[in-house]
Amino acid sequence: MLDNLERVLSEKKHRMDEQTNNYAAVRDDWLEKIDSLYTTIKSWLAPIEKKGYAIISDYTVSIFEELLGTYEAPAMKVSFFSGEKVEMVPKGLHVVAGRGRVDMRLGPREVMIIGQDEEPGWFFAERVGRGKPRRFEFNQDNFEQLLQDLLETM
Repeated sequence: MLDNLERVLSEKKHRMDEQTNNYAAVRDDWLEKIDSLYTTIKSWLAPIEKKGYAIISDYTVSIFEELLGTYEAPAMKVSFFSGEKVEMVPKGLHVVAGRGRVDMRLGPREVMIIGQDEEPGWFFAERVGRGKPRRFEFNQDNFEQLLQDLLETM
């Protein structure tokens, strides 16, 4: 009887170990996607950072997702010389209507950067009121407009 119990436990452990390894690969791909997003944004901000208008700093946040467990993910902050700041903080890979989400906090405003499988890999979404979030293209022009809106209203 103990042999049967041990067999069942062994099979279950094997399945769980395989699943854990699979989830680790999925998590690593997600972290690489975040890094790539930040690299793109840093390239867009490089000219103003060079001129001393902004400082970009990186830090980490802890995220818990049921399928991926607890993991450390990169976050990014852009601090402008005038005191305004923008933070990009990942929320998780498993989100509704997307393949990952990074929240972009612009003062009191929050815009979601949602991952997608199609190029460019991301889109912006902003919740206005109680309806569906407004979606718009993830590109340098829209990113710069979001920053400009922040700087003009603060």
